[in-house]
Amino acid sequence: MPAPARPAPSPVVLLVYPVTLLLGSLFSVISPVARSTRSSSHDPAAPLAPSLAADLHLSESPVNYFARKSNIFNLYFVKVGWIWLTVAFASLVLFQPAYNLSSASHAQQEIRFRRSIQAFLRWCLATIVWYLTTQWFFGPAIIDRSFMITGGKCGQALDLVAKANSESSSVQLETVFTAAACKAAGGAWKGGHDISGHVFMLVLVTALLVFEAVGAGAVAASPSAAPESAGRERKASDPNALPNGDQDASFGTGRTWSMRLVWGVVVLGWWMLFMTAIWFHTWLEKWSGLAIALSTIYVIYILPRRLPPWKDIVGLPGV
Repeated sequence: MPAPARPAPSPVVLLVYPVTLLLGSLFSVISPVARSTRSSSHDPAAPLAPSLAADLHLSESPVNYFARKSNIFNLYFVKVGWIWLTVAFASLVLFQPAYNLSSASHAQQEIRFRRSIQAFLRWCLATIVWYLTTQWFFGPAIIDRSFMITGGKCGQALDLVAKANSESSSVQLETVFTAAACKAAGGAWKGGHDISGHVFMLVLVTALLVFEAVGAGAVAASPSAAPESAGRERKASDPNALPNGDQDASFGTGRTWSMRLVWGVVVLGWWMLFMTAIWFHTWLEKWSGLAIALSTIYVIYILPRRLPPWKDIVGLPGV
């Protein structure tokens, strides 16, 4: 019997994320462009604490394109990153042999159906963490709550509100403001520890897709898939088999493009993580975002290898 395909990459690959943040942060200190951008601010950044223009009032028109919040990759990729993750993830489940129910025996269909359900559960767990961290946690999201707990507030907007309302009203508003509401009110999120949502989301998205793609790819490359393929080839001369052949070709194309989409999202996600490491947030804010993301990946993809009861629930990609 052939050895089973490796279902997932080694956890060591996750070291690419702290290394990326470290290199980006160091580059932001060493680079003349980054230093000149910070030197043009009204409130210069503390040493070894590179941050985004919006946080430290850097130049309104940063020299580097990726230091601008309005850059096209930030607007149409990072800001809607969970949509890109969902589309890429769905393409794996729809087209990869690890999950595809077409041209499979009854026993294989049961295995693939179980894999699909567990894959969906893994996506749901990651989505819940993303939603609670960045969107809503019984009110403001975890990122917003941590910012306010550490002394942050929506400075400019609250100053305006305080002039028109009583002190108690402004304090109440301060406790319910989210970063999005603050921006919409024309204020600036200042003063607290602002966990990097960009780092959190980009690490979680790229790591999730890598683990899922490697697991699904291992099944496709497994020698155990050969007999099934050979059986389809032997039926090629049968006229009744032609529609299935067309279907196999269609799914073959889908397999190829689903992997291209996944790895495209991963590569672009890593690049934007590197740009975030250079231009956005302080070191501690970036590393706190990284910690939340890697903790989530550990629970979903690493812990099941060591805890069989948890593996029976969430499974492992390709297993």
